[in-house]
Amino acid sequence: MPQSLSYLDAVKLLGGSGPFMKVADNVLGGVLSVATAGGSEVAVSLFDAKTEAVRLGQLVTDRITDIVRGQTRYNRTERLHAAHAVLVVTSFFTALDDCLSTTGLDSPGFAKEDQLLLVSAARTEGSWQSRLLDAGIPSPSPDLPYDVLLEHLGTWFTDRGRHMAEYLSGFAVWAAADSRTRTAVHAVLTGRLPELAVERYETTVRQLSQEVPEFAIWLARFESRAVSRGLEHLEAALLEATSDRAPARHRADLALTYRAVLDDPVLGGDTGEVTKPSLGIAYLDPRFRVKAAGPGARAADEDWWADAPVRDDFGTFLATYLTTPQAAEAPMLLLGQPGAGKSTLTKVLAARLPAADYLVVRVTLREVRAEAEIQDQIEQALRGAIGETVAWADLARDADAAMPVVLLDGFDELLQATGLHQSDYLTRVAAFQQREARLGRPAAVVVTSRVAVADRARLPAGSLAARLEPFDESQVERWLTTWNDANAAYWTRTGLRPLARDVVLRFPDLATQPLLLLMLAIYDATGNALQSATDFDTGRLYEQLLHDFAAREVRRVHDGRPDDELPGLVEEELLRLSVVAFAMFHRLRLWVTTEELDADLAGLGLRRSASGRTADFRSRLSAGQEMVGRFFFIQRAQALQDDQTRQTYEFLHATFGEYLVARLVVHAVQEAAALSKVRSIRLGQQSQDDELLQNLLGYTPLSARATILPFVTALLTRSSPNDLREWLIDRLRTAVIRPAWTPRAYQPVDKRADHWMATYSFNLLLLTLACGQPVRATDLYRHARDPAGWLRDMALQWRAAVPGGMFLDALELLQVNREWAADGRRDLVLRNERGIGWTGVDPRWAFSFGRSWNFPEVMSSTDYFPLATAFRSMDLSSSFSDDAIRHAAEAALGHLPLQALVILVEHGPGDAESVAHTLMSLSMSSGALVPVKELLSSYDRALRAIDRVEQLLRDLGSLTTDLFLRSLAVDAGRLPSAEVLRLIEHAFTAGWRLPGEGAALALSALCAGRGQPSERYDRVAAELAARLALQDLSPDTCLRLLAVLPVAASWQLASLLFAMGRRLREPDVEQRIATDPDFAARLEAARARFAGYRDATG
Repeated sequence: MPQSLSYLDAVKLLGGSGPFMKVADNVLGGVLSVATAGGSEVAVSLFDAKTEAVRLGQLVTDRITDIVRGQTRYNRTERLHAAHAVLVVTSFFTALDDCLSTTGLDSPGFAKEDQLLLVSAARTEGSWQSRLLDAGIPSPSPDLPYDVLLEHLGTWFTDRGRHMAEYLSGFAVWAAADSRTRTAVHAVLTGRLPELAVERYETTVRQLSQEVPEFAIWLARFESRAVSRGLEHLEAALLEATSDRAPARHRADLALTYRAVLDDPVLGGDTGEVTKPSLGIAYLDPRFRVKAAGPGARAADEDWWADAPVRDDFGTFLATYLTTPQAAEAPMLLLGQPGAGKSTLTKVLAARLPAADYLVVRVTLREVRAEAEIQDQIEQALRGAIGETVAWADLARDADAAMPVVLLDGFDELLQATGLHQSDYLTRVAAFQQREARLGRPAAVVVTSRVAVADRARLPAGSLAARLEPFDESQVERWLTTWNDANAAYWTRTGLRPLARDVVLRFPDLATQPLLLLMLAIYDATGNALQSATDFDTGRLYEQLLHDFAAREVRRVHDGRPDDELPGLVEEELLRLSVVAFAMFHRLRLWVTTEELDADLAGLGLRRSASGRTADFRSRLSAGQEMVGRFFFIQRAQALQDDQTRQTYEFLHATFGEYLVARLVVHAVQEAAALSKVRSIRLGQQSQDDELLQNLLGYTPLSARATILPFVTALLTRSSPNDLREWLIDRLRTAVIRPAWTPRAYQPVDKRADHWMATYSFNLLLLTLACGQPVRATDLYRHARDPAGWLRDMALQWRAAVPGGMFLDALELLQVNREWAADGRRDLVLRNERGIGWTGVDPRWAFSFGRSWNFPEVMSSTDYFPLATAFRSMDLSSSFSDDAIRHAAEAALGHLPLQALVILVEHGPGDAESVAHTLMSLSMSSGALVPVKELLSSYDRALRAIDRVEQLLRDLGSLTTDLFLRSLAVDAGRLPSAEVLRLIEHAFTAGWRLPGEGAALALSALCAGRGQPSERYDRVAAELAARLALQDLSPDTCLRLLAVLPVAASWQLASLLFAMGRRLREPDVEQRIATDPDFAARLEAARARFAGYRDATG
């Protein structure tokens, strides 16, 4: 009798035996000790095993509340997940019992180990729980929505059913069953069983969701879609599962501190009469994506997120996360763009988690020591939150049943503000969690960061990565409803209109980020500025936004100053803001440190806008700190390092900074042009009017950011572009002919003097083009014999000074044309319009022959073309574009004499090209489905080109003729036979050198082009065959001819066939025939075509 699964085995599957039995018994609330009265080892027969599994599941279902009663939050989570695993297996066995009962199969007998493997499908050591989980039983997970969990369970049940079918085939009961029964059993195990098991699972867990709130969370039975605000539904769901234990003093103090934040305005600072709604009301649960992450995850890359759908059930996600064991195993990385609401989310989350069940500590990383250990950072945050020095170990130990949740807000700030490499930070967080778990204090940790720096930290195994998504239109509308409701009295009192969705969605990049949407709302609240504007592009919006907020600060800081002074003070504020933007722009970053900003302001002669000692003798703010601290659309990142506060600044949206860069550049151009005009009139001479422009434009090309030049173009268009262009072209002419450099106080980055001068002139070029008119080499080098050559040399300097990507980005927006000036000089014309593909090279222009050059019958630009030297020059310059084109061209160069690259042939008035160009065009057209007329034209051009080459290069072999004839052999079947004959006859009459291989190609072409019977055609073929009979042909050429030659007496092939037969009997060919069966078979078939051939020659 086979050993069967008993109740004792079932208890072992739940946790073990011996001393652990008591713990396992407690898990089931003492039920099993009663059910197994006397610790029975009574073995149940085989498919009583199913009954035991079902009864075990029923016990769990009936006593589920007893199982978790009185447990800590984390232990409750562990037990509920164990219960979930039991219910999955129970659902499988219940469905199995129902399915097999319909097939007529007798109960088979399983050995105990066999029964165990049916469930785990793996012979692994350890408890039932580890076997079950190691076998991959799907369980609730924050990155798996409920419908996806069901799909995974269906797959798991399918695999178990397949294993069951495999195991049954090894038992006697299977052998005794008839084929009909076997077929029925196999069908239900692999088909109906998985579906029924999923149905049983859903029925059970839906029943349990009425008793156990966590099951309701996992089934997403509570409403947490994006209609939720302030994570209210998350709090409501967790309160359903609360223990209602009163928190200890420190935990209660933390909870009160965090809870109070919900009543604070959504943004600090003074906004006049406008009411800012409270955080608890204004915060909308975000849309998001989530993925399992770990080593190698590329969370900073957009492509990595492509397979993660956008979800709107953030409350369900967080609730599931906090009620699954995964939360205590590794950190969750929460990502978002600046202004997406990451920090706000941690504030709301800390306020909403029930203090009875969660010990929340929010750590603002900017306010703790960057180099400190995780525990030290937590303890610093605790002191800041509740004003007491509390040891983390004591607080966590006294947490009672509550689970610690640590929110580490601002990982990106540690990186930016300190400049330290923190690639191991998340690994250190995971190590902290592992230590806490070993000490019986399992903790969940959430770390927030900007998306852009997510690749600067290694994600440990088991991590989750979540990314906040921008608002959709419905969220924008709901946020505006909250805003308008909060300001209803203000609208009534002022007569202003509430802000509508369609107005803000004209600027989707701003309206879909919460903080930037708030900025638009505050701006519109002043006179409905946003709603009243017409023909409002992004640049005008930024101008009005920045001007409006600068004016607010000026009125606040300079209260009492005369009204006529305010515009100048506002412009000073915007100037300083523009310097902040340039500080980031020159460093090719989206942020800048306080020290860097102070140095830049000092270098430009800008100081604090106010002076005087502070009343409390604190350290006075630096110019940079004072300036940026007043504008909420500049985000400050901060960290403590070596007991000093390090700060960096960043615009909430990168295009704010890019607009300010463009704005200051245009203002500098306008001012310099105006000063130049005034001084030249009054003083009769020009002085250094462009000092500011030189400071700004010599370090970084304006093409480094995609939006700057469009902003510049729009700003110039609204001024007097023609007048400004006149000044700019003059300054550009000076910069490219007589470049100059002097040491400067303003030096945001190190720059070689020659690169500075080249970058400055390149930016002047971009500004001149932005005025709307083209720039010509003849405008710049008015007296040069070859202006295009001078501008080419200048372009090489630009390419050397400007990083490759930025240089190519700039050229994408330019059209470059090679033209002739009216006086016949070569000219280069640059236009501010996106280039479309490229134009072909005009050899007259490239070789400097002149537009009206008359080509002689045979003409070469040089008798010697040093290709190897030219390649060494390319090796030295190491230009990627040169290398890419050269790499492609190298394949063709081996088939052409080098002089063919520089020998030009005129095919008609104004139609000249190199021999190499002609032959490569023919080679590319050969075999392609080009029209016959076009193909014939290519052959005629090639004829003319080869005729010229043959006269010049008679001692360089037959490369050109071979290329021509190889192409003709391919195309002859498409061409009229008369044309094929004409081309071949030309080769003979023109005196082309046609050695054996070339003549064989010509004969192959005649074979392919043979059409209607023609005595002339046959005569030429016979003459060519006779010539070939005297040549030493290769075995492959012989095979090719034997395969294509027509069996035609008129071609008089006897002598050629004899010569080829003799060649094919030579030892080297005999050896090849013996060792190459493919060659031998093809040769035999080709020879057979001419068996018994005779012609007039015998």
